[in-house]
Amino acid sequence: MTEAWDDQLLWYARAVRAMRAKPETKPTSWIFQANIHGTPQGEPSDNPEWNNCPHGGWFFLPWHRAYILCFEEIVRHVVKDELGGPDDWALPYWNYTRVTNGDPNSPESQACRRLPPEFLTPDWPDGDGANPLFLAPPDRDKDAAAKLSIQWPEVNPHLAMQAPHFTGVTQFGSEDTGGELMHFPNGGTGLLEEQPHNHIHGFVGGVMGDFASPRDPVFWLHHANIDRLWSAWRTNPDHKNPTDADWLGFTHHFRDAQGNRVGFKSQDLVDEQQLGYRYESLTEGVGLKPPERLVAMLAVGADPPPQTVVATTGPTGPTDLGEESVTVPLSPEPAAETSALTEAASPETPSRAILTIADVRADTPPGTNYRVYLGARPDHEEDLDPEGPYFIGHIHFFGAVGGDNAHHHGHGGPGLTFKFDITDQLTELRRMGRWDGEGIPPVVVTPAPLGPPPDAAGLEAGTGSVMPTVPPGSRPRIGSVSLMTTEP
Repeated sequence: MTEAWDDQLLWYARAVRAMRAKPETKPTSWIFQANIHGTPQGEPSDNPEWNNCPHGGWFFLPWHRAYILCFEEIVRHVVKDELGGPDDWALPYWNYTRVTNGDPNSPESQACRRLPPEFLTPDWPDGDGANPLFLAPPDRDKDAAAKLSIQWPEVNPHLAMQAPHFTGVTQFGSEDTGGELMHFPNGGTGLLEEQPHNHIHGFVGGVMGDFASPRDPVFWLHHANIDRLWSAWRTNPDHKNPTDADWLGFTHHFRDAQGNRVGFKSQDLVDEQQLGYRYESLTEGVGLKPPERLVAMLAVGADPPPQTVVATTGPTGPTDLGEESVTVPLSPEPAAETSALTEAASPETPSRAILTIADVRADTPPGTNYRVYLGARPDHEEDLDPEGPYFIGHIHFFGAVGGDNAHHHGHGGPGLTFKFDITDQLTELRRMGRWDGEGIPPVVVTPAPLGPPPDAAGLEAGTGSVMPTVPPGSRPRIGSVSLMTTEP
C-alpha cells in the first residue's frame, strides 16, 4: 500500500487514464489536448489546432488560462459523467512557491518544491502499478524523479510580482506586443514566464522540457499555479492588464467538454472569478524579497539599443555546458574604446553594460537550469552564492531543445537569447577590488544545485544541496557571449 492520496488527485489520475484510452483524433482525448500546445518532434502535426502555444509574448497568460480552463472542464466531465465521480472536481495547483514560516529552506518549504508525492510513485494507492501520474526517466528528469527539489532562487516570483506593468522591458507579462501567437521572439519574455514558469519546466525535464509538455500530467498543475500568480499580481490595484485593442480583442480557440470548438477573447479572461473559479489563496507563495542589491540589479533590466560591442567570445564555436562550472572568457573587440566598459561601470555616467548570451540550446532536455555569474571564481563556493555580488541571472532550455523553434509556428533560426544589465555588477566588482577596470571579467556558468531528497543519507532534512545530473546526449550549450555598452 502507498500513502493516502489527495482525493482531487485520485480522480484526476482516473480521468487521465480514461482520456489516454481515447483516440488522439477525439478532441477530448489526452493526446489531442496535449497536442494543442505542442507535438513531439518527429510526429506528424498537420492539424492546424495543434502546436499553437504562445511563449515569450503578451498572449502567454490569457492563452494558457483558456487552455487550462477548457482542460479542467473536460476532466470534470470525465470524472462526473464517465467515472461517476464528484460534479465539483477542480484542477489543483502545485504551489512550489509556497514558503513556511518565512524560511524557503525549511524542510516543509523544500517539500513544496519537489514533485507532489502522487506523481512520484508508479503505484496506485492500493499498491497496484500503472499510476498514470507517474513518468519514469527519461520522460522525467531522473533528479526530479528521485525526489530532489528545485532551489528557492530558481522559483522565487518576487520580481515578477512586484513588476508595475504588464508590458514593457522586464515587466510582468512581456515586452513583445505582436498581434500573433508568437513563440519565443528574440528576448521580450515576461518576468513571470521566465521565473518560475520556465525554470519549473527545466527542473522537471523529460517531457516537460519541450513543447509536448502537457503529456506530463504535472504540466496542468504547474500552469494552474502560474495562472494563480497572475490573479495574485492583479490584487494590487496599481497592476493593470493591457488595454490595447489588439490584446483585448484577440480570440483564443480551444475545445470544450463536448469536443466543440470555442473561442475566448483576452478581455474575457482577465478575471478568473467571472470564469467560474477562484483560488484557495492569492497571498501564499507569492515570493520573498531578495537582497536589495538583487532587486536593484534585476529590476533595472532595461535594454536600450546597444551602441558598442566591447567584447565577445570570438569565433570559437559553441561552449558546451555540463555538470561542472564553465568559465567563458571574453576577448576585447579591437575597434572598441578601451575606456567604454570603465565608463559604463561609473555611477557618474548614464552608460549601461549589457551582457548577451545567444543561441542557447540543447539536443534533449538537460533537466537543469544554469546560474550565470560575472567575475566569480568557480573554485570559491562563496562566489557562487545566488544572492552574492557575482550573480547576474539564469539561463534555461525550455524552448531551446532540438528543433523546438522550427517545430512551432515556423519560427526556426537560432536558439534562445538572454540579456542581462550588468552595470551594477561591474560597479560592485570595482568597489570590492575584484576588477580594476582593465580587461574583461570572465563569465561563469554553473548548473543550479537542487535540494536533497527527504531521506538523503548524511544530510539533515532541509539542508545541503545536490548537483544535478545531465542526461547523456543532452549537450546543453551556448553559442556566443557578447558585452555591449551604450553611449553616455
